[in-house]
Amino acid sequence: MNMNNDIKEYLTPKGKKRYKFSIYAGKDATTGNSIQVRKKGLKSLEDAEKLYKDIQEKINNGEYSGYAESHYKISKFYELWLANYKRTVKESTWTNIDQYFNNHILKDLGNTYLDKLTPIQCQKVVNQWFASCGYATFNALCIYSKKMLDYAVQIDAIRKNPMRKIYKPKQKSIEHDFTDFYSKDELIQFLNVCKRNKPLKVYTMFHLLAYTGLRIGEALALKWSDIDLDNGTLKVSKTLAKGEKNSLKINPPKTSNGYRSIELSSQTIEVLREWKFQQRRDLFRLGLNPMNKDQIVFNNKNNDYLRINVVNYWNVSLCNKYGLRHIKLHGFRHTHASLLFEAGVSMEDVKERMGHSSITTTMNIYTHVTKSQRRETADIFGNFMQNLG
Repeated sequence: MNMNNDIKEYLTPKGKKRYKFSIYAGKDATTGNSIQVRKKGLKSLEDAEKLYKDIQEKINNGEYSGYAESHYKISKFYELWLANYKRTVKESTWTNIDQYFNNHILKDLGNTYLDKLTPIQCQKVVNQWFASCGYATFNALCIYSKKMLDYAVQIDAIRKNPMRKIYKPKQKSIEHDFTDFYSKDELIQFLNVCKRNKPLKVYTMFHLLAYTGLRIGEALALKWSDIDLDNGTLKVSKTLAKGEKNSLKINPPKTSNGYRSIELSSQTIEVLREWKFQQRRDLFRLGLNPMNKDQIVFNNKNNDYLRINVVNYWNVSLCNKYGLRHIKLHGFRHTHASLLFEAGVSMEDVKERMGHSSITTTMNIYTHVTKSQRRETADIFGNFMQNLG
């Protein structure tokens, strides 16, 4: 005799007797909606009573999440995962991840129910990403969709992660010459054209990137209090990054090695002095305090931080208008490292100046030194062997 009023007997369309039940499992933390655990298709009353008791005990002990039975769409479950993942990474990191999901993952999988997602469906989507995205984006989409589904397994929302069953296509190994840096002559040409045709602030920015190897975010975050022109040093202690809703945010450096002091060349000191003098005149005309020690070095018209896309525009427009070979903003950092090597600076000194976390990073850049340096190396070896003869 059934003593549990929550367990109901019913007949299937074929007339077979089956049992079902529903249990209230509390409120959804993200939506506030009630969570109902529903089971059906149980062949005997004994099976139904046993399963009912097991689930009820888990609910009472706080061991039952309810997500496995809540039939969540992936788009909704993503909100729960992101809310927790935010606490583990920088704001700039999770805002980038949010773009990956909104631009790709949720478009392709968002309407699928979490408990209905299959390895075959995952494989089709992964193949689609591989065919339509650059490899870096494709790799990120695989990593973060897998992370989200791992969390679903962790909280008992699903038993297995279907994204771990897929075959991940590999990028064909094609060796390309690394060209995202300037030779010495190209850099001199770029800076000369920039100095003749662009405002002093623009020239100062590109001169500083090329002569210090700063990351663009580090340069944009600079205040005059970070620069000691009398002693010729620049202190790196922060970086400008994109935050939530396209806001700007000051973060610590990329790694602990990013905290560093950079010695400035005499040319760079003079360029910075000239820009500081002009900026102070401009601030005075606007009625702002030109002597503020926390004044941003590269300010916008509202005397706030410049955005990276503005500097990108300066770079692209200059190259297009004057027929210069274009490199990315990060290419100026590669240029600085490459020319340091060409000038004979040691690997360890380059590592310290660039703020690399390991010598391996520095060595990887070393493989991209200019062709003239590689030619010179070959000639030195050839002359040495000739002298032996």
